[in-house]
Amino acid sequence: MSNRTQPNLFSRSSGGFTLLEVLVATAIFVVLVGALYSLLHGALRLREKAYEVTEAGLPKDYIALLIKRELANIAAPVALLAGPMIGEKDEQGEQRLDRLEFHTTSGIVNDTVPWGDVQKVQYYLARAEEPGQSEGNDLVRAVTRNLLASTVEEPEEERLLSGVQSLEFAYYDGEYWQGVWDSTTRENETPRAVRMHVEFVPPEQGERERRPIDLICEIVTKAVAQEEEQDGQTSQGASGSRTSQEAGSEAGGRSA
Repeated sequence: MSNRTQPNLFSRSSGGFTLLEVLVATAIFVVLVGALYSLLHGALRLREKAYEVTEAGLPKDYIALLIKRELANIAAPVALLAGPMIGEKDEQGEQRLDRLEFHTTSGIVNDTVPWGDVQKVQYYLARAEEPGQSEGNDLVRAVTRNLLASTVEEPEEERLLSGVQSLEFAYYDGEYWQGVWDSTTRENETPRAVRMHVEFVPPEQGERERRPIDLICEIVTKAVAQEEEQDGQTSQGASGSRTSQEAGSEAGGRSA
């Protein structure tokens, strides 16, 4: 019988590693990879949450800036292209489904759209078109650019927000906030300010609550009163008559 010794698995061979060292290195590598994966997963989750919060706030900020811009450039309802400003109030229980129509000079003029900067804008609520969305309405912005069309054209609708429960407008006349506004019965006047309040449907379980939109926009446009125009015309007429009388007197004096 040959007296040969069995090989030792844990003994270092020339130029190699023992099995124990390989197992220890593998365990350390697995722990490091697990720690890095946990750190990366947590960072990705934080990034997703921050993106969701930012994405949820973008439409609200966009709507607020859009409405403020259009109200700040409202056209006085006395010109050829500027029609009346009408704010309608609609109550359904505790909810408000108001509607606002006005003309503004916020239209973008470019080579592809052959219209001026004056456009008619409407804000109102409409039933949702997305399948599976049974609760809430859509906030719609309808724009008419061709104000001199020979036939009545349908406005271009843009659905800005979904899941809207209530849309409320209020109009400040200088003393009180009014629920309705009609410039045709107010000598073509525009309100001093407009307030908009939007509420969303309650969130379902697991969804993030959507905070309401509440903004106030000051309106600086003011139509010229008809009395001032009439007074100006009267003063011009009186001045003209005085001038005629003075001219007649001078002519009579010269002839004498």
